[in-house]
Amino acid sequence: MCGIIGYLGNRKVSEILLKGLKRLEYRGYDSCGIGVVDGDKLIIKKGAGKVDEVSKRENFLEVEGKVGIGHSRWATHGSITKENAHPHTDCKGEIAVVHNGIISNYRELKEELIKEEHTFKSQTDTEVIPHLIENEIRKLDKPQISQEDYINAVKRAIKRLEGTYALLVLNKNFPDLLLGVRNENPLLLGVKEDECFLGSDISAFLEWTKEVVPLEEGDMVVLKREGDKVSYSIYNLRENRDVSSNRKKITIEWDIETAEKGGYEHFMLKEIMEEPEVIKNSAKVSKEEIEELARCIRDYSRVYIVAMGTSLHAGMVGEYWFSKLNKLVIPCDASEFLVKGIVDEDTLVIGITQSGETYDTIRAIRYAKSKGAKTATIVNVLGSTATRISDITVMMGAGIEIAVCATKTYLSQLMILYRLFIEYGKIIGKDMEVFEREIERIPGYIKEILNNRDTIKKVSESLKAKNYLFISKGINLPNALEGALKFKEITYLHAEGMSSGFLKHGTISLIDENMDTVALVPPSSSNLFRSVVSNIEEIKARGGKVVAISPVEIEVVDHLIEIPDVLEEVSPFLYAPVCQLLAYYKAVELGRDVDKPRGLAKSVTVE
Repeated sequence: MCGIIGYLGNRKVSEILLKGLKRLEYRGYDSCGIGVVDGDKLIIKKGAGKVDEVSKRENFLEVEGKVGIGHSRWATHGSITKENAHPHTDCKGEIAVVHNGIISNYRELKEELIKEEHTFKSQTDTEVIPHLIENEIRKLDKPQISQEDYINAVKRAIKRLEGTYALLVLNKNFPDLLLGVRNENPLLLGVKEDECFLGSDISAFLEWTKEVVPLEEGDMVVLKREGDKVSYSIYNLRENRDVSSNRKKITIEWDIETAEKGGYEHFMLKEIMEEPEVIKNSAKVSKEEIEELARCIRDYSRVYIVAMGTSLHAGMVGEYWFSKLNKLVIPCDASEFLVKGIVDEDTLVIGITQSGETYDTIRAIRYAKSKGAKTATIVNVLGSTATRISDITVMMGAGIEIAVCATKTYLSQLMILYRLFIEYGKIIGKDMEVFEREIERIPGYIKEILNNRDTIKKVSESLKAKNYLFISKGINLPNALEGALKFKEITYLHAEGMSSGFLKHGTISLIDENMDTVALVPPSSSNLFRSVVSNIEEIKARGGKVVAISPVEIEVVDHLIEIPDVLEEVSPFLYAPVCQLLAYYKAVELGRDVDKPRGLAKSVTVE
């Protein structure tokens, strides 16, 4: 995710912004910048590259001033250039904005603003925000506006935004003001008597204060300087009222390393806990690209998804979704694609790769292009090789994932494929409303599971075998494969995923006290529910131990991890976090290096 730092106080702001951006480097980024009010000027310094490089090149520290904003960007809209780096400004260069999140209606807003004679300099969704504020100020038709006029103009502009965002707003005409707004992306207020900070996480300002006010959805914080004192007030845009007294100050006792991990012991756990937020971002990013790719899925006779590892499992879930609409989409191990892929001009090849650099997936996409196929990539890193060689690029919007073990990026890939499934259905005339409604509910389902992680931890501690089976059927068979992959890559214990129907074809002979089974039981409405339960009973009849991940109670199992009972098409989003947490807690118990398991790399760039 992007990193945000803001400051209003009595110290040299450029020094604080630079240090804050350095603290946020762990979040991942491709460009950075600062905006500072220095006297009667708004000074913007930004560029592509690392914080130290850009700061040295642009000379961040030459800027004076005591109010400013900083940003490190993880690109989702627009290429990695100086123009697309934050902060972004209005036509007059008076208002500056930094932003983390996705403005899903930015194209409509941009077209409207261009008709109002606004000039844009970047390809980003963020740039519409300062122009919207400028437009609201224009409507006042006053030669000079008050602080109250300005704050109300910002409120009106923000209420027009759709999507997810945490943003900071700076105005050179009001050097004693700094505004911040949160909507489904994190934003924290750090407070001291004579200065205030805003950050996307605590590490941005932990060096200077441990007193924090967590902002809630729809909060707009107004920082004001009067003399040497800085005060804050908080207004909730959803409730249309001042909520300052409802937002409690807390004291943080973390060190910087702990703060970077959000207070969690490992990045892997932090990233699992971010999944509801990531799902919200992935539900809104790349709208036009998804529509274009859905049309291609309709128009091409042969459609392949090429991927490796976790990304391939996401593609396998996608195969089940599209099969429900009578469309054959074939997931293929990218390293085998050159051997068995039938590719010509009537073929669409969709690569899924978190990094955009996975060797086998890149090779498969290039092979497809050489045969005249249409190519697309679902990717998390803009500017990566996959984005440069593909005809269509769909950004995932997951933000940086530091742990080697893929968790939140898998959920992000599922959401992109789920949206493709819905869009394709609408294109061919199917009623997809029931599935579309679930997009808003999925983050809540996942939160419910994450809130039950103590139960999952206890179950993991009960697992004492050296070998494990992960079984399921239907759309969650890929999650059984993914659950086994997660388990073995960080616990170093043997695990194998398979269809529960495959047990009787050899594997059931292995069932004994040294082989535990994790069963992903389909939703109760699925016609596969009874079948998987029957397979569980067969395992129990042979003395096997079974952990069931199930929406309903199953008497014969040894341990039950209960999850919400949802539509079968939505269920893959629920089983995945449970399997991730089972693997995580077992690996921690065994003393493994959870974030950096032995022999593995985040991006596999060799054959």
